[in-house]
Amino acid sequence: MPSDPDHVLDAIDGVVDEWLAMSEDSMRWAPPEKPAPRPRLTLPTPPLPPLVEGLLQEVGARAQAVAEAFRPLGEGVVGVLSSIFDSDAVRRLLEPADWPEEHPELDVDDPEEPQAPSGASAEVSSSRANRR
Repeated sequence: MPSDPDHVLDAIDGVVDEWLAMSEDSMRWAPPEKPAPRPRLTLPTPPLPPLVEGLLQEVGARAQAVAEAFRPLGEGVVGVLSSIFDSDAVRRLLEPADWPEEHPELDVDDPEEPQAPSGASAEVSSSRANRR
């Protein structure tokens, strides 16, 4: 790379010129014509009666007031939970323990090992029980 910054300016000028050329081409392009949407049969909806409209506005205002009243409670709960989860004791409890590099193998039956027939295993288990 050359040590003078002129090559960076030349690269920027080239990208800008390329963008301008492409944007002019894109302005000339027109998407294929789509057929006009067919008119659908719709029923006109009458405006709400003034009584219902006033009732909805009142309910909306009350709901907003209730939400604003409960906002400090929610912020308090969030503050309490964040202080609980930020404590060192909880952090140590939730962090994964230091597991040894090698874990003991689980005692799982291998499907490739031959199994004794079900009747033979019952005889073996009964003979073991008789020995005791």
